[in-house]
Amino acid sequence: MPTILGANTESGAYEISNSLRLNDGDSPYLNKTPSSAGNRRTFTISLWTKRSDLNTSSVLYGAGTASTDMFQIVMQNDGGDNIIIVQDRVSSTNNLNLNTSASFRDPSAWYHIVLAVDTTQSTSSNRAKLYVNGTQITAFSTETYPSQNYDCHVNNTVAHHIGAQSRGSANDHFDGYIAELNSVDGSAQAQTAFGEFNDNGVWIPKKYTGGSYGTNGFFMEFKQTGTGTNASGIGADTSGNDNHFAVNNLAA
Repeated sequence: MPTILGANTESGAYEISNSLRLNDGDSPYLNKTPSSAGNRRTFTISLWTKRSDLNTSSVLYGAGTASTDMFQIVMQNDGGDNIIIVQDRVSSTNNLNLNTSASFRDPSAWYHIVLAVDTTQSTSSNRAKLYVNGTQITAFSTETYPSQNYDCHVNNTVAHHIGAQSRGSANDHFDGYIAELNSVDGSAQAQTAFGEFNDNGVWIPKKYTGGSYGTNGFFMEFKQTGTGTNASGIGADTSGNDNHFAVNNLAA
């Protein structure tokens, strides 16, 4: 597995030593359906990712029941532009729809993506904030924010998928690496809760210390190798919540 170093070779620096490798040809994914709903209006998703196939449009994280009713964070091969798309839709209407103007198509690079959602905010653009490598994205080719107090699919009692979409079944499988996946239920965290700029101006990871993960929150370190839905599985939640994900089409 590739290693993301916390800061060059400094002793004691925070390090990410494991990642999840997904080969879309195997149709791999992790999944869980929460038994009770958490906070659907306020949450944060943070992850590091490196793409292996730029010719596919694939989902990093998804939640929902059908193509008409779902949430997704997508690395989209849109005519070769390779943009990031964040969507939450109900009855085929995209109530949240952010398509970046910038492209992210370097297969050698790790990207840190943070999505902070708080639909209780009175200002529409504060209801969903997207950060990549420590910088907030403000230029979108499509920019639609949800109505105030809108309930997203995240943290609802529907299927949640890592590395694939949730459309009743897993689709649009991701091809590449995912590391250090934090899902915080109940608070919209800034990107600085998960990373920082080092002395060379490079965005690097740091340990999350922003507080509780909430009811359905979880932390994926991908340091286990088992295929069971437990603390020894690839989808083990190490936040303390024991919100472990099931393993599908992934070898130890």
